[in-house]
Amino acid sequence: MNLIHKKETRKISWGAAATALVTMALLLMTPMNAFAVAQVQGKINNLYSIVTTIITAAGAIVLAWGVFEFASAYQSRDTAQQTDSLKKVVAGILMCLAPTIINLLK
Repeated sequence: MNLIHKKETRKISWGAAATALVTMALLLMTPMNAFAVAQVQGKINNLYSIVTTIITAAGAIVLAWGVFEFASAYQSRDTAQQTDSLKKVVAGILMCLAPTIINLLK
């Protein structure tokens, strides 16, 4: 009877040791996870700023192209080309204002 009691005690002590080890590992990993999140979030913010800069620059190009086409269409009195160029102007304005619109939607 004494031998069975020792085996049960040994099993319980291994279980308690494993639980303590897992708890310590989780407590040590929590600050590391917070640090890793900050690093990843910083890199995502850098990528976001690069993408918004590219979109804004492309929007300025589309806007200038649309204004130039509208002036040419207005001079030649071509209403179909005027409509297409106004669509480009609106698209360019939206692309230039995209970062502001995204910040308003957040």
